[in-house]
Amino acid sequence: MRLLAIGYPLPNPAIDNYNVLTAPSYFDYDALFIDPITITGVVRQLVDDGLPFEAFDGRPVLNAPTTAAAVSAADQVRRRAEEVQRLLGAGGVVIVVARPNATQPGLVGFEGCDRFSWLPAPAGMSWNPPHLRAAEGKTVRIVAEDHPLAEFFRTFRGQMAYRAVFDDLHPAFRQASRTLAAGGAGAPIAAEFEVMGGRIVFVPALTEDVGMVRAEIAQAIVDAAGQLLGAGSTATAPHWAQSIGVPGLEQVEAELEEADAAEMEARARVQSVRARAGELSAHRRLLWADGAAFREAVRTSLAMLSFNDDTEAGGGLAISSEGDRALVEVESSRGKVVEWPYVRLQRRLEERLLQQSEQLRGVVIANGYRDSQPEYREPEYTDALRIACENYRYCLLTADTLFALTQRALGGADRSTLDGIRRRILRTNGLLETAAALGEVKEDSGTIF
Repeated sequence: MRLLAIGYPLPNPAIDNYNVLTAPSYFDYDALFIDPITITGVVRQLVDDGLPFEAFDGRPVLNAPTTAAAVSAADQVRRRAEEVQRLLGAGGVVIVVARPNATQPGLVGFEGCDRFSWLPAPAGMSWNPPHLRAAEGKTVRIVAEDHPLAEFFRTFRGQMAYRAVFDDLHPAFRQASRTLAAGGAGAPIAAEFEVMGGRIVFVPALTEDVGMVRAEIAQAIVDAAGQLLGAGSTATAPHWAQSIGVPGLEQVEAELEEADAAEMEARARVQSVRARAGELSAHRRLLWADGAAFREAVRTSLAMLSFNDDTEAGGGLAISSEGDRALVEVESSRGKVVEWPYVRLQRRLEERLLQQSEQLRGVVIANGYRDSQPEYREPEYTDALRIACENYRYCLLTADTLFALTQRALGGADRSTLDGIRRRILRTNGLLETAAALGEVKEDSGTIF
């Protein structure tokens, strides 16, 4: 059995942990455990905080329509409804932390994004008031002692607190559900529903503790989900059971040992390949990221070009090569990049000159219209920024040009090619376009030392 956990990390070999924007298709698993509060939480992090997310296939997730290079966050959230329907239709199990519904505005293409848009409900019910409404409490009284989750409720009662209750006076709830646990005054806080051939089980909210408690919770959920799927408990047999002979078992166990070793080797290779894929796909952040993520992408790309990283702790970016040193300023914008990176760079260079008597070069890296595909972008910087860089002898690079240089480095550029690229960046006054940076056009002796 394979279980997918969304929004509540569960450390267990049988469980994969993701969030709603980064997860693979839900129906690729036998069971799903999800805390719906994280759906609106993750969308808020994307929309309001600008945190970067990457889909399972490596494309960046953006608050914008889907393109060939990026996927819409709204599409990621919306598609989960069909995936859950397929999971339930195949007899799957969905375990949901009971929460009151809420919406998160600002998601382009899905303004009504809420916590339960992905979850089908029985006929006559919804996951909104009055059927499911907000409540707070710690009382957890087991009602269905024969249910696979009864032991889970009993063992982790101290780590549970309910945040929503069902309306057990509503006829649709009575007809479609089975109450598993109750809070104060007998209000249902955990219930099971048969929907589309599968099971939806609501449970109280769980502790945020980590360590052994979280690992024990994970194993209990795996055990319960296995029983709900008809796979039986995954509890370990007592030690004496190993001494009981079963004809043919020894040979099969030897085969299993070989298969386990092969699986471990394959998993190790998958982890290694996935890590390499993650490192390479991260270079795409140059074209769409903002803030610290964009700054780190620039820093990584400059390292790929074999620049020395002279950045001091807590200081701005600084690079050097062959005795030439430069301070670097970056800016990523949804529109044109204006003069602010030039202003910051000038201040830093003047401060370095006054305090350390160092007269360094300057490099500005601009990523304008970051939400658009590079080939459809207008000029990414203002004329004022370009002219200022020319007058003060700073090199101006677009993120698209830096990405092209990074591609050349990743493609196996030799040492002389990288040497030439670094010299052009450090010795160009004004705009350095891609072809010139790669040495594919004749250098202008008036702008390059």
